[in-house]
Amino acid sequence: MIYCAFDGSFEGLMTLVFDTYRISPEVGEVGTAAEGSSLLPVRVFVSDDAKARRIKNYLEHQLGAEFAFMVKAAFLSSRPGRFRAIVKIIHRACQLGPEVLSLLDEDTLAFLACQREVRREAHRFQGLLRFSEMADGSLLAVFAPRHHVLPLIMPHFADRFPGEEWVIYDEARQVAGLYDRGSLTFAQVAEINPRESASEQEVQSLWRVFFRELAIKQRLNPALQQQHMPKYTWKNLPEMREMMPLESLSAKGYDVFDHKRR
Repeated sequence: MIYCAFDGSFEGLMTLVFDTYRISPEVGEVGTAAEGSSLLPVRVFVSDDAKARRIKNYLEHQLGAEFAFMVKAAFLSSRPGRFRAIVKIIHRACQLGPEVLSLLDEDTLAFLACQREVRREAHRFQGLLRFSEMADGSLLAVFAPRHHVLPLIMPHFADRFPGEEWVIYDEARQVAGLYDRGSLTFAQVAEINPRESASEQEVQSLWRVFFRELAIKQRLNPALQQQHMPKYTWKNLPEMREMMPLESLSAKGYDVFDHKRR
C-alpha cells in the first residue's frame, strides 16, 4: 500500500488516476503533498495535461456526462477521503461502467456522499446568496460554504445577471469568482474591503421589514426553516442576522468573528 500525493488540482488528480490504474490495489491513501505525512510509503505523481485529458475524455464519452459531473462535484467536497474515493471509483468504472455506482463498498458510498453534499449545497446557495450593491455599481456576495461550491454556482449567476459586473467571495477559502459581462475568472484574495453604495443599507433594511412582516406567525416552524437556511449561512443573510444575537451565536458553538462551527 502506498500514499499517492498530487498537486491538489483536478488535472493532477486525473493524472494520478491514469498512472495508478494498473496498480490500483496498492493505492492506500490519496492526498496533496501539503496535507501532511503518512505512515505509508509516499509516491508523488506529477500533473500531466495529456494524461488528465485522456481520463476526462473517457469520463465524458464512455461513462457519460452525468458521471463526469459527479466526479467534478466530488472533487470539490471537503470530506476526508474524497480523493481516494474518486480514484477508486474511476478505476472500477473502467471495468464495470456506470453500474459501479450500484456497489455498496466503502469507496463507492463515500464518493456518492461527496458529490451529493456538494450538489445539494450548490443548489442551496443558488437561492440563499445575497448580493449587495457597491459604490462603483458592481455587485458583491459573500458566503462561507462547507464545500468549494463556487465553481458550480458561478455559471448560474452568469445566466441570471449577464449584463452586470459582480463578485462572489468565498471567505472560508479566500477565493473570489469575478464576472464581467461574459467573462468568468477566479482569484485567490486574502481579504476584501467592500464599500457599499449609499442606498444599500436602506434596501437591506426594507428587505428585513418585508421578510419579517410577510411571515405568518401561526405557521412559524424554526426547525423546518433551518433545514433550508442552516445557521452557518445566517451571517451573510441580511434578513437572518437579527434573528440570532452574537452572544447567542457564541453560546451555541459559533465563533462570532469567522462564524465557523467549533
